[in-house]
Amino acid sequence: MSTGRWSRALAAAALATVASLALTATPAAAHVELTTAQPNGDGTATLTFSFDHSCDGSPTTELVVAVPDGVTATGTVTPDGWSGAVAGDRVTFTGAGLTTAQVGVTARIVARAGDTLHFPVLQRCADGGSYHWIDLTPDSEQPAPRLVATTAVLATQPDPTAATPATASRDGGPGQGEGATLGHALVVLAGFVAVAAAGGTMLARRRPRAGH
Repeated sequence: MSTGRWSRALAAAALATVASLALTATPAAAHVELTTAQPNGDGTATLTFSFDHSCDGSPTTELVVAVPDGVTATGTVTPDGWSGAVAGDRVTFTGAGLTTAQVGVTARIVARAGDTLHFPVLQRCADGGSYHWIDLTPDSEQPAPRLVATTAVLATQPDPTAATPATASRDGGPGQGEGATLGHALVVLAGFVAVAAAGGTMLARRRPRAGH
């Protein structure tokens, strides 16, 4: 199968998976969100991810953050009792169960100011339940955390004469490179969903307790 046909097949599979998740997901009272992006003055920025609920009262024990192309994770910031590990385009946080917490990813970001970067997150809980924060639209039930890049947090910007990077998507109408951007995002989601499925968590979502 040609590379183009393989990419299209993966994109179609990811679309079907995301659609299935959207149909079966239970509404959540809150999300895992990218709440701050703090420049460190050395070409990196610390991205803070926050959550304020878990699964039916069962605390969160693991977060897996997928970083998009153009973002290189270089370190982690963890709450007490937790550890963080960077492996390629995945950053995994694990520890004693917490209902609310913040974790940080130190990263070098190469993108254009104004680009929207998506960071799909898998949230696992002590009872085996999970949430998959992977949807690309912000008003969905389980949206992926996102960052609108600014010059302050960028390590550098790509050559303006080059094609739009396949990792970042711009909010708004179609523009140059958007087709490639969507295709790449869907391939990233396909891989991320496959990891979640291999862990046996795809059907384990739980509804958070009222008030969370």
